[in-house]
Amino acid sequence: MFSKPKVGGDIAAFGLESWWLDTFSKEDREWMAATYSPMGSSENPLIEGDGIPSTRRDAFSYLCNVAPWFNKDGRQHCAIAFIDKAMDFYDESIDVLDRHFALSNQCKVVYRWRDVLPGALDRVVQICELSISFHREAAVECQDKFGLMPSHACFQQLRVIEEKRGNYERAIELCEMAKTGGWAGGWDTDIARIQKKQRALAKKTKT
Repeated sequence: MFSKPKVGGDIAAFGLESWWLDTFSKEDREWMAATYSPMGSSENPLIEGDGIPSTRRDAFSYLCNVAPWFNKDGRQHCAIAFIDKAMDFYDESIDVLDRHFALSNQCKVVYRWRDVLPGALDRVVQICELSISFHREAAVECQDKFGLMPSHACFQQLRVIEEKRGNYERAIELCEMAKTGGWAGGWDTDIARIQKKQRALAKKTKT
């Protein structure tokens, strides 16, 4: 009688054994187990050992933060699968900074494949909008915890997308929101550049 492989580690700790076995091929599972090796971890923390998460870890953040390890040519389906599964666990009760950084990872993972995965760019927009929706709370936490304001990957990425699409008003709005929120970045420079494009387009339209 066929029996499924025994799965331990973090995957088991989050109750993801069936998903792990049903979603990925044996080759993919072996590759991911060998690839994921965070500093200070056991040999194969993904599927071996107790894998008991700390009090600050949740399935959503965990899956989003592991996904970049697998975001490589020929294995992008592994990373995307982790991102997909993560959304099953998204909840506004999750720590605001955990959500902030997890969605930043989602944005970076999915954006890389914007030209090869159907719907990837629209999905990036959705991820960015979700992150931006609570950026004020995240800003307060960043200031309190770190004493400084880092950049905001989703603000930056969505600004790039909207600017390239020619949605200049939205791109400027994003810059102004990020600047007002205190997020680090060359927002004034971005605004000036986009406004120049606006003027050039308006002039071209009139002629």
